[in-house]
Amino acid sequence: IGGIDFLREVSLGNPPEIGKRVAVCGGGNTAMDACRTAVRLGAEEVYIIYRRTRAEMPADELEVTEAEEEGVVFRFLQNPTEILGETGRVTGIRLQKMKLGEPDASGRRSPVPTDDFEELSLDTVIMAIGQKTDAEGFEMLNKTRWGTIAADENTFMTNIKGVFAAGDATNKGADIAVSAIGEAGK
Repeated sequence: IGGIDFLREVSLGNPPEIGKRVAVCGGGNTAMDACRTAVRLGAEEVYIIYRRTRAEMPADELEVTEAEEEGVVFRFLQNPTEILGETGRVTGIRLQKMKLGEPDASGRRSPVPTDDFEELSLDTVIMAIGQKTDAEGFEMLNKTRWGTIAADENTFMTNIKGVFAAGDATNKGADIAVSAIGEAGK
């Protein structure tokens, strides 16, 4: 299940059946929200699978610390290669161990695959591996190299006079919800 879809269903009062063993793939705030929500839904073993180290995680440090305090187990330098299943149900995940290479364009060290694999038994896999702005219908607005809408960080003005943009669809992209709400209130 996708991370945003999972969180949406839980917030609407329709939590999916996740079983006792859950892995969340990703290292951002959505992944932290998803793993902590899985704990609150009764999962007994909850893992974060992240292909880099804690130092490269984009999630807020407080979110990571609180997830650890709630019992989430972090499996760093591992990347999912296959979701395992039988008769339409998840039974586990195959993980490839990684090592850190040179920094990528964002300045974080790039994960490099090794020849070492392992399998983890699971009931549910939640994929929280990134979001992307859908700028369809906004072709007239300038975009950043990440595909988000380019807006002045102080005035929120776009390249078109009188058109303003704020929140996750602008500049550096997704952040915590309170940041987007704060921008909208300015």
